[in-house]
Amino acid sequence: MAVRILAGRYELNERIGEGGMAVVFRSRDRLLDRSVAIKVLRPEYTKDLMFVDSFRRESQLAASIVDPNIVNVYDVGKEGNIYYIVMELVEGEPLSEIIKREAPLDPRRAANITRQIASALSTAHKHQLIHRDVKPHNVLISEGDVAKISDFGIAIKAKPEDADSTEKKESVMGSIHYFSPEQARGAYVDERSDIYSLGIVLYEMLTGQVPFDGETAVDVALKHMNEPMVPPSHINPDIPQDLEDIVMKATAKLQTNRYASADDMITALSLVKFSRPSDYSKGIAGAKEPAKDQTADSVPEETPEQKKARIRAEKKAAKRRKFLKKLGIFAAALVVIAGIIIGLGKLLFPKDNKAFKMPYLIGMNYNAALDYLKEFELFAEIDLQLVSPEPAGTILSQSPEADTQVKKGQTVKVNVSRGSSDASVPLLSGVTQATAQSMLEKAGYALGEISGEHSESIPEGLVISQDPPAGEPLEKGAKVNITVSLGPSQGGAGSMTTVPNVTQKTLDAARAEIEKAELELGTVTEQASSTVAAGKIISQSLSPGSQVEKGSEIKLIISTGAPPAREGSVEITLDYTKAKEDSFQVTVTLQDGSEGSSNVFVEQRTRTSEPDKITIIGKSETAKVKVFYTYANGTIDTIYDYSVNFQTGAIQ
Repeated sequence: MAVRILAGRYELNERIGEGGMAVVFRSRDRLLDRSVAIKVLRPEYTKDLMFVDSFRRESQLAASIVDPNIVNVYDVGKEGNIYYIVMELVEGEPLSEIIKREAPLDPRRAANITRQIASALSTAHKHQLIHRDVKPHNVLISEGDVAKISDFGIAIKAKPEDADSTEKKESVMGSIHYFSPEQARGAYVDERSDIYSLGIVLYEMLTGQVPFDGETAVDVALKHMNEPMVPPSHINPDIPQDLEDIVMKATAKLQTNRYASADDMITALSLVKFSRPSDYSKGIAGAKEPAKDQTADSVPEETPEQKKARIRAEKKAAKRRKFLKKLGIFAAALVVIAGIIIGLGKLLFPKDNKAFKMPYLIGMNYNAALDYLKEFELFAEIDLQLVSPEPAGTILSQSPEADTQVKKGQTVKVNVSRGSSDASVPLLSGVTQATAQSMLEKAGYALGEISGEHSESIPEGLVISQDPPAGEPLEKGAKVNITVSLGPSQGGAGSMTTVPNVTQKTLDAARAEIEKAELELGTVTEQASSTVAAGKIISQSLSPGSQVEKGSEIKLIISTGAPPAREGSVEITLDYTKAKEDSFQVTVTLQDGSEGSSNVFVEQRTRTSEPDKITIIGKSETAKVKVFYTYANGTIDTIYDYSVNFQTGAIQ
């Protein structure tokens, strides 16, 4: 059989692997007399410019970084209709095959492989490159357990919304079991998205299975976004606690709760104590059950500090009782016992605002969750209503997540199901009449009859019930009737007061309004906000305009100002056909707020040069990007003058 030769030097000898877009051959470089691997784009994709561009981009991105744990790219070329990449030949096998054959892997071995992958990602991230497809299939393990990551076909330097349709399709379809919740939502992807995927890979090495699986890709994506992860020690009890903690932190649903960088994860892996087995006994696997021994007046479980204090108090009390018994002072003993009871009550049922674990709400009905949260003095607010096979009103996700630290008075944001179709009635419980009307209009319905009913639990002015109920199919334009709370049925008008609207006010102004309404100011919680100025009230626990009893407590959330600006990027294309002369110098300048002005691109070009795509990184919401050509005679011609918002990616 004739051997195929590419570029007069590369022999294609043996097929050793294949993927959705390309086939990999074991080959020989005749010029340098060495074995190499050559990836060849499948013939059916060579006429599709998007696939060709993705293939070309992979070679450029991979060739731009050098790391002992990244497969090296030596050359890239095209011969006829054959597009190929020449890479380092790694004598080994994919990590996916090792997991399939040997998992669960020894924790030390799994940690060592993970550390090497994290090192490769650290290098990529320092080059502002996000891999987006970290999975065992893309990690090659050679002799001595040396790990090398490959396949940068869908890596990006820009935000995911800048990716073309080919990239998005490949990312979702190829890596559904490993991609992050933000990838599933199509939201902002950053370095921590790769860390999430690496956490899933470590989980699979330790247990032999992925944490989320389902019949369809959509099922798995929803689980990444909404379901808690079963701790790996529930599957393999021999996992060290330190290593399990790394898995759980790396795979947190929220990016802010993960490791800030691959280097941070490497540090954590270096400190693992392999002698101590995992005792992650309070994982989320059974979290749908309420906390044990809870009653109607229950509070978060006793902390270790409280337990120690209680034991000390009990020991002192026992000595005191023994002494009083000897003296026969019965009355004094009663006083001491009463003091002990009061002291223990303060320890077991503290009134301070110490942090405690957020309860698990996913799968609960929203109205039931509202009642449940009252036990913890927490509040809930619907963020989004999503089409889902779950019954209408079922909570699909929550923020803060279960088991994270919260304080009394906080508001939990939840996403709930609106039923299995867009043509279903949204959930209106617990919102004001005006909000209910707005929600119905956005969903394509109209507000129908409004009736009133006394309620002991729902504040006046809020919706108690609706007809048709949430989730029912209903033609667009139809009317939905609501029942609004009239407040408690007993108690004269003199015992009630109207809740003022103190949002957007300073704390002092809000306090004055609250005192004027004869209400009590409760806990004040701080929270960052990009829409409410620092020192102003973001939200309040009692709905403005509602009727409540005088002396009721109102809790506030106050803004600490906008969170620190994050880096963003935009891409511009330089078209040289607009030049007035054949040869010129191209200069691209960036004026990024307080960062000042700088040149980000200075090159010599001609009018016939191919267009350049320039990625520009910045932070300001009002940045300026200018492009001008300087000709040989000194004339300067301004070609583009852009206004850029790096926080949203908008460019005008």
